[in-house]
Amino acid sequence: MFHRRGGVAIVAMCAVGLAACSSNQPAPVTTSQVIAHVGSATITLAQFNVRYQSAFTSIEQGGGGQGGAAAVTALRAAILRSLILDTVIRQKAIEFGLAATTTEVAAEVATDAKQAGGVTKLQTELAGAGGSIAQLEDEISSNLNEQRVEDVFAQQRAAQIEKMLATGAPFAATAKTYSDDSGTTGTASKGGDLGLLTTAQLKTYDPAFAAAVESLAVGAYTKTPVHDAGGYDILMVSSKTAQGWGVRHILIYAGNPYNVTDRPNWFTAALFSAVDALCAANEIHVSLPNAGGNPCALATPSPSPAISSPKPTTTATPAA
Repeated sequence: MFHRRGGVAIVAMCAVGLAACSSNQPAPVTTSQVIAHVGSATITLAQFNVRYQSAFTSIEQGGGGQGGAAAVTALRAAILRSLILDTVIRQKAIEFGLAATTTEVAAEVATDAKQAGGVTKLQTELAGAGGSIAQLEDEISSNLNEQRVEDVFAQQRAAQIEKMLATGAPFAATAKTYSDDSGTTGTASKGGDLGLLTTAQLKTYDPAFAAAVESLAVGAYTKTPVHDAGGYDILMVSSKTAQGWGVRHILIYAGNPYNVTDRPNWFTAALFSAVDALCAANEIHVSLPNAGGNPCALATPSPSPAISSPKPTTTATPAA
């Protein structure tokens, strides 16, 4: 329950892209309390330290090598970039009126503490994983904000796809381009084809998904996306026989429960675009030393919004 994002995600970045994150604790930073401005928002040294300590401890526990000053700078830069991205997400959440509150975060911490057998045991377990209560609160808040913003974006994307279908776009071709049910076991490459679903099979799916299939005439698709555990599904019934329904779907991913590692490429692209816009307007300023300077000076690779990320589907596979 303690691996929501934060330190774990940053350690993964170190392992893949930073190669040799140092196991040497760098000297304390002497800087102002505010270390970065992102539009009208600020990032504080305290926020940075929460993530740094968690990532550093996790790397040490994992046997991280002696990477020297360059690796320390790379780790600090990765943490700073993650904080900037999360700040952009939080600003969007505030704009939508969906930002995580301290009450919501405290409630989730209380749930984790109850599962752990009390606050003291929770603190011990977190410390063993390189974390702390402050780090857990940071992860919970970031996850809630990201899930809610992604959900709004997914609704908007699904609505755009509905408009494309309404103007005559072929369902199968649209699924190949836009469905997030991709990867080796997904249906996007097959035009969203789920095959023949029998009555018994349909009952194992999300109830909203099953009800929509049963209500559709052959050749029709849902004019309002179905909201289920995988996100927003646009369904089409291609055939109906005594054996069952032939079904195609276009999945716009917005999973619940949410996992940051399943962030679809179109959502990542939208976030990068928001950061790029702030950079272009000179609205990101960094005063944290030994962290690579202002990330706006770095080229940010932005995946195409039209290319969906490989991930397992939720609705294309019967529920366990």
